[in-house]
Amino acid sequence: MRALIIGSTTIDVLDKTFRIGGSTYYGGITLSRYLGDETHVLTTIDDDVSGYFRSTFSELGISLHSVKCSRVPHFVIKQGKAVNVVVSDCMIPPDVVRDLVRVIKPDIIFLAPVYREIDVRDYVNLLRSLKDVTAFKALDIQGLVRVSTSRGIECSWREDLLDLMSLVNLTHGNIREFCFSNNVEYIIKSLTDAMKPYDSAVTITMDSSYVYLLHGGECFKATPLKVVITDEVGAGDVFTASAAHYAAEGRDLLYAVRAGIAAASLKVWRARSTWFTKEDIENYLHQIIFSQSCP
Repeated sequence: MRALIIGSTTIDVLDKTFRIGGSTYYGGITLSRYLGDETHVLTTIDDDVSGYFRSTFSELGISLHSVKCSRVPHFVIKQGKAVNVVVSDCMIPPDVVRDLVRVIKPDIIFLAPVYREIDVRDYVNLLRSLKDVTAFKALDIQGLVRVSTSRGIECSWREDLLDLMSLVNLTHGNIREFCFSNNVEYIIKSLTDAMKPYDSAVTITMDSSYVYLLHGGECFKATPLKVVITDEVGAGDVFTASAAHYAAEGRDLLYAVRAGIAAASLKVWRARSTWFTKEDIENYLHQIIFSQSCP
């Protein structure tokens, strides 16, 4: 299968060390190296990191497509979370995406912004224009609700995100990113009701505690694998990319999301070695059971 991931690749700062990051990187590794998809990444790029990014993605067997930027986002990571960001205004135009979709003809389209590099209204129009494209469309909302303040990265909800979510097959966000409320039950009910008229699923992760799947007016809850946490960075990207892969392959949604949970759990555990194989996912899948007792 062919996959296209859209979003900014980042430089992550961890304890004064620098490394490549972002959903394009973690999602790209997942789809290319571990799941065997022909993977394309559309990312912002600047002169300082151009050679680094190109060589890294080339080594991973990922085709890099770029939009020139004055500076790519630099995130400060602490305890597996992005807590601060240095970023310049840099956008990925929807027309570039549309042209790439026509050329690549992907089976998976993964919208994976890290910091407001896609304009929500423009991408609502883009997805409407791609309605007849049969690719499985996934969205991670993290980069659309992040705001940089003097206190670090904070969350700011925007109602037009619901329009974007209604046009993709699967949306993922951490519970903290659905920040229109701090009440879990209210968040689940609101999103279940909002997405009920559409064939659009929402997955809500709560770090290592629960994963909620909302689809067709119903809510399902599962527990991730119990693993030793080695490195949580990128777990949400691995989850969404893996779930999109299995759904695009023709698996039912419950299977695909369970596979995503297994892949993300294994990445968190085995971050410094081979994250997982397809056989690993099959072997661990039976340990992940969805119930309808929500929340």
